[in-house]
Amino acid sequence: MPLGLFIQLEILPASTHFLFVSYGINSLLAIIALFLLSWGIHNKKENLATLYLITVSLKLVIYFFYFHPRFELDGVLTRSEFFIFFIPYAIGLLLEIVVLARRYK
Repeated sequence: MPLGLFIQLEILPASTHFLFVSYGINSLLAIIALFLLSWGIHNKKENLATLYLITVSLKLVIYFFYFHPRFELDGVLTRSEFFIFFIPYAIGLLLEIVVLARRYK
């Protein structure tokens, strides 16, 4: 996540505030998802897919209620605005999958 933040800060220096908020929120949500999915692996294996979908849905809800309205203030959602949220989102999902796969082979 820090590497992704550094790269995006170099590419989009004008969006520093949103990048820090986006990476912070996505990091927090990835940690929550890891705890929830780790708990699910041990206690609710039959509902693991549901737990995963809940964590993904929560991230998308946060995007649509917090980030999307701010990006649409000028009436246009640019590619850079879109990637401000979805690059850390994708990094978080990838890290969740890697950590869980390594921990629970």
